[in-house]
Amino acid sequence: MSFNLIESVKEVFPSDVTNKLAGLLGESQANLQKGLQGGIPSVLTGIILKSEITDVHDYFRMVTEAAKIEIPFNLNSLTWWWDKKSVGTDHKKIIFEERASELSDVLAVYAGISKHSASALLSVVTPAALGVLGKHLVESKMNAQGLRSFLNDQKRAVLNEMPTGIFLEGILGFGNLAGISEKLYKIENPKTAGKAAYKWIIPVIILVIAIVATWYFINRPATPGKLVQDLAPAITQPKDTLTKTPVLDPRYSIKLPDGTVLFTVQGSLEDQLFSFFNDPSAKASRRYAYNFDQLDFNPGSKAINSEGMIQVQHVASILKAFPKARIAIGAFNSRGGDSIQNKILCENRAFAVAAAMKASGINANQITGVVSFGSDFARYPRNAADSLREKDNRIAISVRAK
Repeated sequence: MSFNLIESVKEVFPSDVTNKLAGLLGESQANLQKGLQGGIPSVLTGIILKSEITDVHDYFRMVTEAAKIEIPFNLNSLTWWWDKKSVGTDHKKIIFEERASELSDVLAVYAGISKHSASALLSVVTPAALGVLGKHLVESKMNAQGLRSFLNDQKRAVLNEMPTGIFLEGILGFGNLAGISEKLYKIENPKTAGKAAYKWIIPVIILVIAIVATWYFINRPATPGKLVQDLAPAITQPKDTLTKTPVLDPRYSIKLPDGTVLFTVQGSLEDQLFSFFNDPSAKASRRYAYNFDQLDFNPGSKAINSEGMIQVQHVASILKAFPKARIAIGAFNSRGGDSIQNKILCENRAFAVAAAMKASGINANQITGVVSFGSDFARYPRNAADSLREKDNRIAISVRAK
């Protein structure tokens, strides 16, 4: 399986570490998580573009040195490192130079955290990202040219993780990060480009983050949202019947370790989760990779209908059979309509799924969190065909432990 840089950096910040950071900074967990959602791809954008305007051998030496960074993100060492973070190399300044302060300002506005917290968050994320990259470089025995090629291959994955409004696609007209050096810096030779060309990167990131921050404050609701049942008349509904897997063979069954037998479909959510938990090489991650594919709700509400409840109970049975399993539940919806109310509706539906699984007898600790991402990760624009936009409406599972 190929190495994914941005996912590997995300795995440095599991929920317990995120909660610890929020406590140290005096921020809410939700805002701190939003800061990471904007900060991680922004830092990786800086690291990638830095490689394009720096001498390849100098950059290789810098990343090789970064492999020695002891990424201290566990609950025993985080507080100590936090107190000592000013000692040694200032990795944030290496990547962002004198623009680091401006980036902190706009990240603070975007995430709803203080400037001090945004700056501290970048001070944590930047060495973490460089450390992950450096360790991969050393472990894979990559040379200087190989490093540049690897970062080039990671560009689209980084761009796709940029939250709505922060990513460059659609705002500055780039389908991916390829060619940004030539279009923004007019670079012909990275060895001679120097710092003058690099100074363009932070204003670009700052401009984009400022755009989304402005959008947020203009469009945020003036009063708290109503209960989900009252939202239906005002909402362009997310799809109430999620995309289903055709029933290919109703005789297909799964026998769980506790003896429970589930009748399902090959390739279904149940089948995927069962395969994951039985695969010794499968690793937990923060990705919401497992979609409910037989989940239905009554139109405009969070009420799960009978067919959808069957799959919810199946997933609960799997969790009970694997008591060490820990999951998070995420709600995603397409662009279009009232984005805030649609996000509230999706969030309530995700909470309804979690409540139904707990009512089925699972250990409540097996669900580590429920979050609504709204349309932040929607792949299709609001004017796309309904058949495409419907693919962005989903409730998904992220397996955090097995």
